[in-house]
Formats: sequence, C-alpha cells, structure tokens
Amino acid sequence: MLVPLSFSPGPANTLFASSGAAVGFRRTVPLLLGTNLVCILQSLMIGAGVGALLLRYPALQNGFKYAGCTYMLYLAYKFFHASVVAADELEAPGFLDGCILEFFNFKFLMIPMLMFSQFTGQQDGGWETILLLTFALGFLTLASNSVWILGGAAIHQLLGSEAAVKIQGRLYGSMLFGVAVWMALR
Repeated sequence: MLVPLSFSPGPANTLFASSGAAVGFRRTVPLLLGTNLVCILQSLMIGAGVGALLLRYPALQNGFKYAGCTYMLYLAYKFFHASVVAADELEAPGFLDGCILEFFNFKFLMIPMLMFSQFTGQQDGGWETILLLTFALGFLTLASNSVWILGGAAIHQLLGSEAAVKIQGRLYGSMLFGVAVWMALR
C-alpha cells in the first residue's frame, strides 16, 4: 500500500521530475537530501505519537495543508514563468527548498501515519519498530524520488528542444497546480 503512495505524483515527485529535466540528477541531489531528511524526521515524530496531534486538531492539519498548497502554487508559478536557459545557468532547487516542500507536504504526512497505524500495535510500537519502519520508508522514498528525477532527466534527453522545454515547464507547472488544488479541496 505504501509503494503506490510513494511513487504517485505528488508535490515532491513532480518537483523531482522537473528538476531532473531542468538540471539533471547530480544537481538535484541537495533537493533530494532535504526532502528525505525531513521525511525521516517526520516519520520519527509521527511514530513517537506527534501524528495524533494532527488527527486531534483539524485546524493544525488544515494549516499544513494550505501552507503546502500555497508553496506548490508558488512553484507552479515559477515553472509557468521560467525562461528557457541553458541547464548550467539554471538555479537548481536546493536543500532548503526540499526541507520546506517536505515539511508542508500533506500527502507525505499521511504516509507515515498510515504506515504506523497499519504496522504497529499498542504492544509492539517500541523504538526498534519505529526506527525500522522509518528506515524502510526512508529507503522507499529515496528510491521513488530517484526514479522521478531520472525519469525527468530521461524525458529531457528525448525532448530537449527549446519548444519541448517550454512545454515541459507548462506541464510540470500544471501538475503542481493540479496537485495543489486537489490538496486544497480534500
């Protein structure tokens, strides 16, 4: 159940594909590290019980959701208005961008909450289980994010003309916009 969620197009995966297309895998690594560090920290916190706060206080949950939607709309705007320049001139999304994106990634917050609700019980929710599940989820997200980066880079290799790059920017911007609207309406 977690594999389809991790590989599905969400805010982070869409940004990974677009960054892979724009600047390649190597220059997307800081973004990858930022999102995955926050992924691990959020998983540990949710495993320790902080996720119950989100379920108990819907206003807090909505705050995260709308902040994430706002940030995604900002990213979509950047894609729609990006000019076509050489890849080495583009500013690659960095570590801090990854941290911000993942911190407000409402889709991801549901993944560890679902994971811990399915795979831990009241009697076996010790730190060993929390660490094991967090490590497994971290590996899964690292793998899925890498696939999206490599996919974006491969699409760029196939369709790297100036016109195709503009279309890709509009496509990725539209995807981010669509995910933001979907998240806001949920």
